[in-house]
Amino acid sequence: MEAAIHPSTLVNNRQGRMLDIVWDDGQTQHLPHALLRAQCKCTVCQSQRLLAGAAQAAPEADVRIDEIRQVGAYGVQLIFSDKHERGIYPWTYLRSLASET
Repeated sequence: MEAAIHPSTLVNNRQGRMLDIVWDDGQTQHLPHALLRAQCKCTVCQSQRLLAGAAQAAPEADVRIDEIRQVGAYGVQLIFSDKHERGIYPWTYLRSLASET
């Protein structure tokens, strides 16, 4: 069984609109706020993507993360400037987004 990975550092770079993560294995990620908003896995966002298909508009490029709430040892809840706060981002999901940047 693979060991769980967790961030050793998590910084919300509001000015640069990036979530900067240093993982406990030394890997780093710089995830744009707009990408994180677009990749939200909450049921509302997933349903909208399924219904809209490829025609769905991406969230505004100027969206930002206003707040980060820890969700146990599991991950974080991201609160966005467009008031969206339904998504929970598990550590494994955030790590998988490395290929999206």
